[in-house]
Amino acid sequence: MKSLLFTLLLITQAASGQQAKVETAFTNSLEMPFVRVASIGMLVCRFETRVRDYQQFATQTGADWKKPDFPQTPDHPAVNVSMQDALAFCEWLGKKEGRKYRIPTDEEWSLMAGLKEKAGIPPTQQTPSVGIFHWGTRPLAKDVGNFCDEAFGRKYRNSYDGKWLAIDDGHADTAPVGSYAVDANGLFDFAGNVWEWVDGWYDPPKNSLRIVRGGAFRCGAEKRLLASFRGPDPYNARLDSVGFRILCEKQ
Repeated sequence: MKSLLFTLLLITQAASGQQAKVETAFTNSLEMPFVRVASIGMLVCRFETRVRDYQQFATQTGADWKKPDFPQTPDHPAVNVSMQDALAFCEWLGKKEGRKYRIPTDEEWSLMAGLKEKAGIPPTQQTPSVGIFHWGTRPLAKDVGNFCDEAFGRKYRNSYDGKWLAIDDGHADTAPVGSYAVDANGLFDFAGNVWEWVDGWYDPPKNSLRIVRGGAFRCGAEKRLLASFRGPDPYNARLDSVGFRILCEKQ
């Protein structure tokens, strides 16, 4: 099963016009593939946590989980998941496998994005990453990720008061994980699809809001495409454009 999964990853990368640069380090009991990301020295899941992954957690623990109003398959990213829910998933999976899972810290996310930010500076005071976006430094294109684009506009133009991008990535809502180009770290959907919870405070020292990063299918404003952009959300917020990615500290 693992060899089949890795083959599918290679096919997806080839279809995106990129060669596989990072080999999958291991695949866990939920068939979640991990790669070692050198900038943080950690094993990071190549995919955002999928519906199929989170469904097993919700079924076995009885966790409250509302599905979104748009259709999803088992391979779409799980949404309507709070930061609290994400941490509970990590704890459940860690106990199940005898490993230690968690979500990335805000600092780790910046390092994976190639940002060199000043330590100890509140997120709201970090310098904007002009020219460095969630997907890297190349210009915006339809294959960089799933953002608020013309496909989104066709579906929601009569009910959404916002801006969408002048590209067509083919998905109005979430896309199956791995639908877009892999990044330099070997990660899929690091840019777009759904916002990802990270461990950090948006508003220190008040510490009332947590952080989401990476953009989402509802993200179209130019400043929100910058890799340095943080979205503020309450710890218990459950939104249809927010999910999470996990890393493994102990294999």
